[in-house]
Amino acid sequence: MALSESQRNQIARYKVQIQECRKSIENESLKKKEKSEYYSNQIKNAKDSNTKRNYREYKISFVNNSNNYIAGIKREIEKLKEYIIQINK
Repeated sequence: MALSESQRNQIARYKVQIQECRKSIENESLKKKEKSEYYSNQIKNAKDSNTKRNYREYKISFVNNSNNYIAGIKREIEKLKEYIIQINK
């Protein structure tokens, strides 16, 4: 069965959303890398052990938050792909 015009438009919108999600992942990954390098340098250059510990905690927290954000976007991409599959059935 051929897809209607509205179905093709809906699929196109989902594909655009998927591309936007991929760009978000790319941006977040870059931000995560830069911030990790920043915290690594701060840890390396810190003189006080308490300061080092705090920077390590900040880095771990930031990386975990970033990973969770990326995982959420990946779930969104999978959901959008499922929508496209349902339309194509």
